[in-house]
Amino acid sequence: MSKNDEATLPTVVPVAPPTNALTWQQTKSHLTRTTILDAAVSVIYDLGYANTTTEAVARRAGVSRGAMLHHFPNRQQLIEATVLHLNEQRLSMFAREESEVQKGAEYSRVEEGIDTLWRQLNTPNFIVFQELKMASRTDSQLAGVLLPALKEFDACMLDATREIFPDLALSESFTRANYLAGLILEGLATARMIDGPEIPVEMMLDWLKRELRRSFGDVLGTVPRSAAESKLGEK
Repeated sequence: MSKNDEATLPTVVPVAPPTNALTWQQTKSHLTRTTILDAAVSVIYDLGYANTTTEAVARRAGVSRGAMLHHFPNRQQLIEATVLHLNEQRLSMFAREESEVQKGAEYSRVEEGIDTLWRQLNTPNFIVFQELKMASRTDSQLAGVLLPALKEFDACMLDATREIFPDLALSESFTRANYLAGLILEGLATARMIDGPEIPVEMMLDWLKRELRRSFGDVLGTVPRSAAESKLGEK
């Protein structure tokens, strides 16, 4: 699959700066930093990790070399910040979009939740993160940043999933089913990047949805989300 077949670069929405009375200069600095990090993701997506330089990112961001060096004096610091930026962006997208899908539901919408996560795994943010994971195998500096970030990401994703799907979180199968879904969906997305559209995505997604419904059979349709939220709050 070519990068243009499935994944399109999303419209960049700058992360809002902290609200504790920043000066104009501090706000400008925060937005410039976010613009640079968004540009770094874009450059890695287009050119690959090995070909990503601070100069290329500065050009993509439309900032001067001086501004780039002010925020990120070297490539290593830029990559480290980009890894954390990707974590924030992916977690934010997951929480925002999955919460919207589940809004007003009496019981968690399993199929729609899977479809939403699948779409997110076909965006540049996931593709870039996968490229960084592969590069970290032979890059000890990158691995030193990426592996702790990945562990933190997984923990935050699990917490967010419990919050967004409270009824499913009460299931005895929750941890296993959550792990299974993540492995299959990320594996499918990675295979599709390499092998193209011939990967039997719909067949696998349909199977996964049925398997998750079976796994969550002890709670799905019997424990309303509102009641589950109360039970989780008591723990």
